[in-house]
Amino acid sequence: MTFENLPPNFRDRALDDPVLRADAVDLFVSHADREAGCLALVFLDEEHRVTTPVVIGEMGTPTTEQVEFVLVKVVADLRPPALVVALGRLGSSLFTDDDRACHQAVVDGCRALGVELLATYVVTGNAVRELPDHLRMAS
Repeated sequence: MTFENLPPNFRDRALDDPVLRADAVDLFVSHADREAGCLALVFLDEEHRVTTPVVIGEMGTPTTEQVEFVLVKVVADLRPPALVVALGRLGSSLFTDDDRACHQAVVDGCRALGVELLATYVVTGNAVRELPDHLRMAS
């Protein structure tokens, strides 16, 4: 996976394909944002095409409280039809308990707001990994 694999018209295509979606996340979350820690929100239209990527940087490792705050302050006001979320951080690409807790906060927040969550990613210096879908579906 790498943003270099993105087709030139990727913004005109639905991010339903997990490979295309991961490559888009790789593009939107820069190396500097991964090092400083970030929360990236990729706003999508009804057909799951990118409308606006938003990256909140210099957060350190994102926390559940920060994720909940952003969902309330940003997502609740804008109410996009669909969303992709990425947690950018340093360290191993293996999922941590904090990653899973943040993912659950995203799942719960999107459900409460009526926003379709397409996927949540953990983005590190060497990987873009989608948190397992069963975590979202089981909630």
